[in-house]
Amino acid sequence: MKVKNKKNVVKAISAIGKTHKIKRNKIKRLTEKKGKKKKISKKALVEVGLKNDKPKPKAKVETTQSIKNDNLIKLTNISYKGAPESSTPSLCKQQKKVDGDKTSVSFIKRMKDKLKGARFRYINEQFYSSSSQDALQYFKKEPSAFKAYHNGYMQQVAQWPVKPLDVIIKQIKPILKKSNVNSPVVVADFGCGDAKLARAFPKVKVHSFDFVAVNQHVTAGDMAHTSLPNGSVDIAVFCLSLMGTNLQSFIKEANRVLKTGGLMKIAEVESRFENINTFVDSLAKYGFEKTKVDQTIEMFVFVDFKKTQDISKTALKKKLPILELKPCIYKKR
Repeated sequence: MKVKNKKNVVKAISAIGKTHKIKRNKIKRLTEKKGKKKKISKKALVEVGLKNDKPKPKAKVETTQSIKNDNLIKLTNISYKGAPESSTPSLCKQQKKVDGDKTSVSFIKRMKDKLKGARFRYINEQFYSSSSQDALQYFKKEPSAFKAYHNGYMQQVAQWPVKPLDVIIKQIKPILKKSNVNSPVVVADFGCGDAKLARAFPKVKVHSFDFVAVNQHVTAGDMAHTSLPNGSVDIAVFCLSLMGTNLQSFIKEANRVLKTGGLMKIAEVESRFENINTFVDSLAKYGFEKTKVDQTIEMFVFVDFKKTQDISKTALKKKLPILELKPCIYKKR
């Protein structure tokens, strides 16, 4: 503003001072009320000239492609505490490892055990509805299936409070101690698995038969048709091995290879017998006399027989009863 004289200059300066005083007083009234601070509104600040009311320029809009790229960079650059800086970025957050925590290992083991158990139960159920010849042919084509069956069986046995084969080993131990070069005791283990019986008595001649030879002690084949000579065996053992639709073939073979007066030991799951007396009476027709029945051990039945006659020459002439046992159904877990 152009001022003509000194008097007018003084008036102008005075007017400016009043204007600023008014603004200061107005700000004071806005910010103070009964000793309390009050939030200043945008309108008041604009009114006294302390805030610009012009709209802000619009922000630059990013293209869809650039947004996607930025998000991808953020995702692939995720890092987690404890991960090495040089490790490959991961989109899955890793679980924290706690000292002594074996949860993941235990979980994997449980899953593997369940799979083993499931496959064992399936093969086991097939045994009861098939003949030994069919089972042998199956395992020849699928040798890994026998390994799976054997592993599953051992997993089941590990849970039993009593192992039937251990009972049989304990029972025949006094007899096998008498075995010597001049008077050897010969044993035939039908359905031997891993030949634990033979391994328990390394100095005794034990013939171990099963579908697949899992070690050097086992002879692979159909135990209904072995290569043993007639009347060459002192003890025949069937420990949880009377399976399949041709049980009578196994008993006939035991009668053939046993010496007259020889011992046949059978251990089976108790639930498989509809009537234990009926089963015992049927075996009498196959040339065997019952000498002992032990049902004192939970879950299992142990029966001893003595060979009283050779039926190999009269088997075709006599009408032998069909031998049947109920399938052993393992509990599904």
